[in-house]
Amino acid sequence: MRKLKIGQISPLNLPVPPPKYGGTEKIIYFLCEDLKKRGHEVFLFGSGDSKVSCNLIPIVEKSLWLKKGIKDFSPYYALQIAKVAELTQKLKLDILHDHLGPWALTLYGQIKIPIVHTLHVPFQGREDRIFAYQKLNARLVSISFAQRKPAPSLNYVANIYNGIDIKKFSFNKKPKDYFLWVGELSPRKGIYEVIKIAEMAKIKLVLIGRIPPPQQKDDHQFFKKYIEKKLNKGKISFLGELPEKKLTFYYKNAIAFLNPLQWEEPFGLVMVEAMACGTPVIAFKRGSVSEVVKDKVTGFVVKPLKNGRVNFEDFLEAIFNISKIKREECRGWVEKNFTKEKMAENYERLFYQTLYGETYSSN
Repeated sequence: MRKLKIGQISPLNLPVPPPKYGGTEKIIYFLCEDLKKRGHEVFLFGSGDSKVSCNLIPIVEKSLWLKKGIKDFSPYYALQIAKVAELTQKLKLDILHDHLGPWALTLYGQIKIPIVHTLHVPFQGREDRIFAYQKLNARLVSISFAQRKPAPSLNYVANIYNGIDIKKFSFNKKPKDYFLWVGELSPRKGIYEVIKIAEMAKIKLVLIGRIPPPQQKDDHQFFKKYIEKKLNKGKISFLGELPEKKLTFYYKNAIAFLNPLQWEEPFGLVMVEAMACGTPVIAFKRGSVSEVVKDKVTGFVVKPLKNGRVNFEDFLEAIFNISKIKREECRGWVEKNFTKEKMAENYERLFYQTLYGETYSSN
């Protein structure tokens, strides 16, 4: 097959790759780099502070989350879509790969080449998106089969799991004496529950992640009211956001990664990163968890509710039985299923199928 000209459409909130927080931008970075390695010409429509080896088409000079005083992001995204529409034909692109969400739907009717949309957020409470995707029969890529459940009748052309650069996550067979949680300190990520679990189990817990900014009003108020007073007291340590290299140190030395999710997680890259270091995962069975974690092999998948309440009992039992999990199994599971190379290969196959009708086999 001839090599392709591929346009990647990134959110403008963060650079590609992100300095710390930013799972979507990390995935876009891997795709840009690995599709280029596979011989394709890749064009990234993103922020000017992105650092990629492919062709960068800067829409704004600096990422929107890193600029002060912006109240409305919509004009910037309208500009981005206008630029994509203008340059698609000039660059002679073969296909567009969208990571924005509904904004890219405004390209329909403006361009003639196919668009593939990867879904990075769950569908719960987003009936407007479901309506628009359905009306336009948009080609959708889910990042877990669980992500499809609220809208099973949409035009899913593939399920492709996210991947990581496994070489950056070193395996460690002998952990230290703490458990780990990584994420945004917001209610849906289970920050309140994980602190309560640590207190009940009397274990040492290290927390790493991003404090919700004031712009996320509800999450920020929740943090100030319920979480802030718990940090760096007793056996609870909060280290803030960390770059990947430092984060890997805490992944590989943790006894287990605790993930008592309170939402339907569409994928959960942090679980894969932990397992790549050999660290098993204990998580509530929400969203993608049963696809990402192999129950009783790479960790424990726990029912989130028991008698109508948060199932702390079984989560604690999993903590006390964590020594039954072989850390080598965790590493092997990621090597087999969740590498950036496999992800790029799957997208490449999908692009060819979209353009030429080749048979595609999903994960």
